[in-house]
Amino acid sequence: MSRNLKFFATLIFIILLAGGGYAYKQGVFSPKTIKAKKEVVSTSKGSSNFTTIMDIASINPKSKGSIKTIKGTISNRIDHSKGHVFLTLSDSTGEIQVPIFADKKIDTDDYQNGKIIQVKGKVDVFNGKVEVIPEKAEDIKLVESEKITKSDIGKEKNIKGTIISKYAHPTGHLFIVLKLENEQEMDIPLFKNLQPNSDNYPIGSLIELHGKVTEYKGKLEIVPSSLNDISILKKGNDLSVQNVELKNIGSSDRGRMVITNGFVKSIEPRDDGNVMFTMENNGAEIKAVLFRADSQENTGRKQRILNANKAHFAIRILGMVDVYEGQLEIVIDKVLVD
Repeated sequence: MSRNLKFFATLIFIILLAGGGYAYKQGVFSPKTIKAKKEVVSTSKGSSNFTTIMDIASINPKSKGSIKTIKGTISNRIDHSKGHVFLTLSDSTGEIQVPIFADKKIDTDDYQNGKIIQVKGKVDVFNGKVEVIPEKAEDIKLVESEKITKSDIGKEKNIKGTIISKYAHPTGHLFIVLKLENEQEMDIPLFKNLQPNSDNYPIGSLIELHGKVTEYKGKLEIVPSSLNDISILKKGNDLSVQNVELKNIGSSDRGRMVITNGFVKSIEPRDDGNVMFTMENNGAEIKAVLFRADSQENTGRKQRILNANKAHFAIRILGMVDVYEGQLEIVIDKVLVD
């Protein structure tokens, strides 16, 4: 029995020694391999929810093998006898080939000349021409240019537009209004389960998103199911919003974002976590409210309001004009620091 144990122990030792030698030759324990593994981990932790749309002209033969996302107008379509479809995609910087091979089983009926599409795929070079090759149906999205109507309720849509107003609801929802490329204004609710942060969506940002068309209180809206469905193409700046004197804000401004300044005249005592006060400047007054004032992102804003009331200095706020119970009010998004 003792000899058998010694035999098996020796055998296991030899196997481990041989395996370790092989792993060493493969570079598993080399500094370069360990560093590469660390880099992979750190890259995944730092990944963004937003898709980066590349200018077509920026993709060249040096990009071969990489995955890129582009957007443009279909300027030419060729249908091959074997079921392949070859698209030429153009944007303001240039054009590129997008081959859709038959074995990918991608329905191409919607991808006709003049349509705007977004494509994700691997870069390749064929006959000297750069291509972006999609692998599956989800890699191609049709970007809507026609107006959304009630006949679209229940459908999934891809839209592109500029953020013209936003409103952080006290329960944690974020409501955005987009002006689409066709000038249509569309409500975009980001519900609290998505954990949206208003600071990530500055006024003036150009975005693309995917969502389902629904109707709420007679108004059409497009509802994304994930923050990953939103792509920031060009980030705006909340400070680009127009400055408006308090006396010039009226009911016709309802739904509009403004920057204005004034003194905190009085703060209403509340126990619901919101701060409501009257803002005054040169004899003009308006109600203002900071919802969820005790939340992590708003505690600093709340403190500036309280300090302004106590020390009687003016503050500058960014917010959306609304009408509540017949009275004008500003729903505060930020208390600006000059």
